[in-house]
Formats: sequence, structure tokens, C-alpha cells
Amino acid sequence: GRSHPTRTMSPISGHHRKRDDVHPLEGAFGSFARVAVLAIAAYFAYDIRLFAVREYGRIIHEFDPWFNFRATQYLADNGWKKFSTWFDYMSWYPLGRPVGTTIYPGMQVTAVSIYNTLKALGSSYAMSLNDVCVFFPAWFGAVATMLVAFLTAECSGSANSAVIAALVMSVVPAHTMRSVAGGYDNESLAVTAMCLTFFVWCRSLRNERSWWIGALAGLAYVYMVAAWGGYTFVLNMVGLHAATLVLVGQYSPSLHRAYSLFWIVGTLGAIQFPVVGLAPVKSLEQLGPAFVFLGMQVLSVAERLVKSGGATGAEAWRIRVNVYAGAAVAACVAIAALAPTGYFGPLSVRVKGLFKMHTRTGNPLVDSVAEHQPGTPDAYWRYLHYSYYVSPLGFVVSAAHYVKTRDASALFLPLYAVTAYYFANRMVRLIIFLGPIASSLTGVGAGYLLDDLIDNARWAQRYLVRDGAEGDDSEDDSSPDDKTTATNGKEKPAPFSPNLAKKAGKKAAKSKGGSQGSVADDFKAKMIEPLVKTYNSKNGRATRSFVCVVLLLWGCSHARPFWDYSQMMARGMSQPSVMFKGTLQDGRTVMVKDYVEAYHWLRDNTPEDSRVMAWWDYGYQIAGMANRTSIADGNTWNHEHIANLARALTAPEEKAHRVIRHLADYVLVWAGGGADDLAKSPHLFRIGKSIGHDTGTVDMYEIQSKFGVDQYGRPTPMMANSLLYKLVSFQGKVSEERFREVYTSKFRKVRIYEVVNVSQKSRQWLPDPEKRLCD
Repeated sequence: GRSHPTRTMSPISGHHRKRDDVHPLEGAFGSFARVAVLAIAAYFAYDIRLFAVREYGRIIHEFDPWFNFRATQYLADNGWKKFSTWFDYMSWYPLGRPVGTTIYPGMQVTAVSIYNTLKALGSSYAMSLNDVCVFFPAWFGAVATMLVAFLTAECSGSANSAVIAALVMSVVPAHTMRSVAGGYDNESLAVTAMCLTFFVWCRSLRNERSWWIGALAGLAYVYMVAAWGGYTFVLNMVGLHAATLVLVGQYSPSLHRAYSLFWIVGTLGAIQFPVVGLAPVKSLEQLGPAFVFLGMQVLSVAERLVKSGGATGAEAWRIRVNVYAGAAVAACVAIAALAPTGYFGPLSVRVKGLFKMHTRTGNPLVDSVAEHQPGTPDAYWRYLHYSYYVSPLGFVVSAAHYVKTRDASALFLPLYAVTAYYFANRMVRLIIFLGPIASSLTGVGAGYLLDDLIDNARWAQRYLVRDGAEGDDSEDDSSPDDKTTATNGKEKPAPFSPNLAKKAGKKAAKSKGGSQGSVADDFKAKMIEPLVKTYNSKNGRATRSFVCVVLLLWGCSHARPFWDYSQMMARGMSQPSVMFKGTLQDGRTVMVKDYVEAYHWLRDNTPEDSRVMAWWDYGYQIAGMANRTSIADGNTWNHEHIANLARALTAPEEKAHRVIRHLADYVLVWAGGGADDLAKSPHLFRIGKSIGHDTGTVDMYEIQSKFGVDQYGRPTPMMANSLLYKLVSFQGKVSEERFREVYTSKFRKVRIYEVVNVSQKSRQWLPDPEKRLCD
């Protein structure tokens, strides 16, 4: 059967259903107005992301963006060939990191391409690479806003819904949280690539001739793979959509071709990236879509055999069952043969965290990250605001749209909403997935109210001018939406067409000659048809119009608070973390640049080959801003290495020095309260205890009682004796025979110590080319 009704639509100009009663000038004005509002939404999306540039200048933010900028700089200076084989000895000392084969390079390649293009256009367009990277998230935030509009139009068939979705997406905090200017992180590109993939995939299902667009969806997915490790969500989302269409009886040759092209092109592209490798056909978290692909081939073979043999009824199903059974047996044999060989990779720790309670993944390093905590209603309100309460209306409308039209793409939004909500509920960081779908469903809900109000107004206009009109219960009173329209010679039902169901029921009854009716027919005649008749009656339309007006007025009254809240959130999320504004005791506001100045001090006052020990959070900034070698960073690929770092910092001073003198020349700590290293110390203790002879899992309450400070700031004996407490706290003091303080920042946020009696033998070991076996 066909996967959906054939339809033709411009996602900007209007509905996919044809309106014969709309004056050409009215239609042209509506299209122009929508395009204008979309342009305004794109401007809003760009402008709201520039708070950091206006307040702090053109600077890279946070931690991970500094690695991304450093990698971009390396690509721009050395080209792709050297970048793809880059082994970085300035990180993860003394191991190093093969960056070229462990990075998702999409953002770096895109940024360097933009940089080179602007430079080629002439000096008037040229920007520094730093500036390109700073503005990169804002540019792609605007692009993602447009793509959400296209996705909404494709799935809902409503241009008004698309425009409203774009306005919401442009400012919703769930999107701006990872796309403010300066926040040069993978998610700023990944959300755009995700929306592009979803839109092109849904577009490939528009009609029976659009299946070839599945190849373009595969290419968009490859771009998503290049951008971020979250590509697995996109892959599984498309696979889930295709599988669900099959389960609800909408398998078709066009669906088979579109998904097959998507999976083949996408998989062939994905495995070209070394960081991905053969994961699409080996990793448990990616095998679902692969099985959907194989299932599609089995269905195709079965249907071809049925068609070629001319089989019908029980004979056709006998052929299908034989093919399905044979494929199932073959799959079981293959799994049984491959499983003992270790062919199938395990679930990653972060993916396990999506199905386990936070702090129980078995990896204290993963559990220590605040972004891995479960989502809460407060978090949803914080990042979605009013769209959190409006989007359920859009969910219901989208589901009803699918039930009425059986349009394949209409099913995508409800599936996306359920899946994204589940994962965001397990890990608060994944609320970023909810930004596009919440915006889209908010647009669908509000757009439905607006569309219904407009339709009723047009119906009322015709009703008033009709000569001799006394009632509205005849079939002539149906709206244009209840009529079929022709596209390329084929009839197609329009969405939200209750009268169509009534007419179809009448035709079915006539075809049976009035003989025995089923329970469903009786239910339809006694319950459904009267409701449909009331729904389309004059009083029904008046009631609907009143409800639409009330809800739209409520929405308009809350638009300004939503705008103000989004602006406030964007301003708060634009704090660069490497600097911030503070208020002194005398009321003066000052710019606190302690972190930047500390890294610059390292850059300007230490030898170039200096090794700096710090907690892994700061590794990217040490390499990016100070241009010095770090011990560990946010890549967190080696748990034991980080655990050894934690043990060294939380050990007693003398014991810690015996280790540190072999690894580092300087030790950097964050001090001054707030999110300093003392606040993180329980996690350091727990991570350090995960290795070594005294290994064991310790709950956070026990850790606080052994390794913490009380409400008066008094440390426990173990904490007071630790190196970390003596380095961070201004109440403790280290021996200058082991660590000598060489720098304290202006507002005492950063302290740097020089390691005394560094082991020169260990220091000179790594530079020997014969020791660099990993390069």
C-alpha cells in the first residue's frame, strides 16, 4: 500500500491543501507576510546570541570550546592531511592523544571553510579565525531556526504553524543554552545538522516519487555524524520512524527505497570517520536501525514474491510467513555465531546512564558530571518555559493529523516528542533535543488554532452571502478542507477532514447493500457521525471560533513574558566562565578576569615545555589559552589516568609530591569559593577510590563525612591533611620544600604552585623519539 497520500506543498507559501476560495492577492500577501516573519525570526535567533560579545568581547567560552578552537587553528595552519594524523603531546601527559582519529571534525572543517571563503572574498569580508569561531554558534542558531520551520511545515502541512515554530525556536532557552556566541561547541552545529536530517528525511516521504531524497537525508546524516557523538539519537530516531510506519501498516516500495538509501548512504559516510569506525554495524546502540534496514529488505523480497506469483489471500500470507521465518532463522544463526567472538560492542557508559539512575552507572567519572543528572520539571520550565505547556496541544493535533491523513511525515513529530522527552528525563543535558520539537509542537498547536479560526471565518463569509441560506447541516456547508483536491491527477484527502470520514462511511454502507452492519459501523453511525455533524454545524463552528480566540489571546498575552524570560536566560547563559562581572563590597561592578590572567601568566612566565597539573576540567583551557601541556582534559577517554590524577591531589602532601614530581612542573587549582576545587573534592575522592588496592564504591554521604568540610568550613581530618586542601584553602599551607606558590590571581580565584625537586629523568623520558610509540 501507499505510505501516505500524495501531496504537493511549498513549506513557506501556505498549506499543502489547495484552497480554491482564496483570492490570489490574499494568498500572495500571506506568503509575503510569512517570509517576512521567518526573516525576523532568523534575526531574533542571531541577535539573542550576541549578549556575550557585547558584554565581554570576542572570546571563546567555557572549557570544551577551547579545545575546539585549538583544533580549528591546527587545521587552518596545517591542512587536512596533517590534521587527520595529528597526535597531540600537549594533552594527556605523558600518554598524549591521537586527536585526528578521536575527533568529530565537522565543526572544525565548517569553520575553516567559512574562514577561507571570507578571506577569498577580500579584505572587506575577512574575519580572524577567532572571530569566525566566536560567531559560529549564532550563525548556525539562525539556520537551525529556519530548518525547524521547514520541518514543522513538512510534518503538519501548515505554514502558519511553521512560522510560529520558527519564532519560538529562535529564542527558546533549550536551544540558546548551547549556541550563544563564543560557545564554540559541537552542539551548536549538531542541532542544525539534526534538524536538517529530520527535515530531509520527512521530505523524502512526501509522495511515491520523492524516495530518492532519502539519499540526501543520508548525506545530511553524515554531516551530523561529523558534528557530534549524539548522531546515534538521529540515526535511531529515523529508524524508529521507519519501523513504526511498517508496524502501522504503511509499508510501501517508496518507504523501502527512501530508508534503504538513507541507511546505506549514511552508514557508508559514517564509517569513514575513524572515531566512528564500524560502530554502525557493531555497536548495540546503533544496531536497531541496521535491523530495520534488513527487515525492509525482507519485506521487499516477500512482497515481490507475492506479486510475481499472483498470490492472494491465504496463499500470499503463506509466502510471507515462509520468507519471514527464513529471515528470522538466518538472523538468529548469525547472532549466535558472531556474539561469542565479541563482534557486538557493548553500550557506552553514557548510554547506560540513559537507562539507569544517576550516580549508578558504575563509572564515578560519568556520575560526577552535573549534566548527567536526570531531567526535572524545574529543568523543563527553565529551558522550555511556556512551550512546555503549549506543546502537548501540538502533540495531540499532530497525532490527530496523522490519524486523519495517514501522512507518513505527520507521525514523525509525535514519535520525536516521546523519544526526546524520555531521554531528557534521564539526562538533563539532552534537553537540547527538546528545543526543536517543543518549538515545532508549540507552532503546530498555535497554528492549528489560527488555521481553524481562519477557516471558520471563510465559511461564515460564504454562509452569509449565500442566497436563501437557512441552515448549515447540508454537505454543502463543509469547509474547503473537507473536499478532496487533485495533485498530478491523483485524489488526496486533506488533513483534519471529518466530513470525508462521513462520506466514506456512507459509500461503504451502500457498497454492502445495506446488509448486516458491524459493531464499528453502528458506533460510527450512532456516535461519530453526529459528533462530526455537530462539529461542522453553525453552532459548532461558532464555539470552535470562540475557543480559538480565547486560546490565541492567552498565547499572545504570554508571548511578551516568554520573550523577556528568554532574553534573561540568554544573558545568563552568555557568561564565558573564564571571566565574569562581580560586585565589590563598596558596590562597584568589576570585570573578574582571574582565570584568563592566570592562563596568560603561565603562557608568559613559564618555559614552553612546562607541564601543568590541574583537575581535568581545566585541561582544555591550559592547552588553549596558556599553550602549555596538561595532564588530562575533557576528553575523559582514560578513566584510570584521571583516577590517578584524583588520587595524587587528594593524597597527603608528602605522598602526593612523590607522584607529582614525575608528572608536572606546576600545579594549578581553582580557589575562592563557589565552584572551586574544594567544592569538587568529594567527586575527586570518589573517582580516585575507584582504582588502587583500596578500591571500592563509596556513596557521597560517606565521602562527605570522611573527606569534606562542615557547615562552618571546618575540614575533616582527612580533608585537612590532603594536598588539595592545602593548595586551595588560604587556611592551609604546603611545605615550600615540595610546592612553592608562584602566582595568586587578583581576586584569589586561581593559585599556581611550582613543583620543587622535579624528576629530570622522568621529564627527559618522553621527548625521546624512540619512546613515542603511539605517534
